[in-house]
Parts: sequence; structure tokens; C-alpha cells
Amino acid sequence: MGKYFLINAFGKDKPGIVAEVSKILYENGFNLENSTMSRLADEFTIMLVVYTEDNFTTDEVKKIFLPVKDKLGLNIYVKEIDYKEEDKKDTLYKVIVYGGDKPGIVYKVAKLLAENNINIVDMTTEKSQDIYVLITDVEIPDSIDFEEFRAKIKQLQYDIDVDISCEKIEVLEL
Repeated sequence: MGKYFLINAFGKDKPGIVAEVSKILYENGFNLENSTMSRLADEFTIMLVVYTEDNFTTDEVKKIFLPVKDKLGLNIYVKEIDYKEEDKKDTLYKVIVYGGDKPGIVYKVAKLLAENNINIVDMTTEKSQDIYVLITDVEIPDSIDFEEFRAKIKQLQYDIDVDISCEKIEVLEL
């Protein structure tokens, strides 16, 4: 029986980080299950869920990454996790917030989602001059009245003086 690990690697952005991390995974027989990789300011961060048939411990996985850690100056965190792909019953939506930058946008959007038992799957924010953009994928339970929730979004839009849209994500069945 194999194992799943959550790996977080981050450090000063430079070319080759993804190549070196994925090389280590490949050479050691890990399968990359899920990932998010992004530059934030001048730092690059990688979050991975990987699978291995080998019976590695967390410390052994950390040791596997020592060459890339030293070569690229990365901070690396490893944690064994229980992981299984779930058949999600909730519907995926994309919420996009666009408007003038001001404190509290992320908090107020996240608070509205939490109050309505809506799970954030992914969130990205970016500021360009005085414009703030928040893009988040969320799982809205089918038990929620979407039109009622849309009214709450409209109210929040007026309260914080930004544009907010919420659209269903069409998922292709393979």
C-alpha cells in the first residue's frame, strides 16, 4: 500500500525550481497527484500532493529533497497525509471580485462564503496599481438557494464598492 505526502517548497524565485523539484519526484518514483505553483512577490512557492508505492517516512522524503534544497536555497516542508479523491457532490463556481484596492476585501468575501457553508477550493489575488482582483473557485452545496446567495453577493458588492460575479464552472466528464 502506497503513501501520500504533502510537500511545500518555497524560496527566492529563479528559473529551474519546478524542473529540479519535479526531477527529484520523478527519479524517486513519486507520482504528482495535485499541485499549485506560483510566484508571490519575488518568492516562488510550490504545494504538492504526491503518491509513492514505497514505504518512505516523512524524514526520508525530506532527505530525498536535500540536494534541491541546498542547490536552490528552498525551504521544504513534508507531511504524510491521508488522501483520497472524493466524488464531490457540490457544484463548483468561480467568484471574481474586481475593484479599487482597500483593506478587508478578502476577509469580507471569505466571511460571506464561510457564513453560507461554502468551501474555498482555490483563491488567487493580485493588485495592479490601485486595482484589486480576487479569483476564487468555491464549492456551493446543492442545498443552498443560489438566487438567495446571489442576492447576498450583490449586497456585499455594494457594501465594499467592488464588482463581484459568481458563475457556475462547467466540468467536463472524461
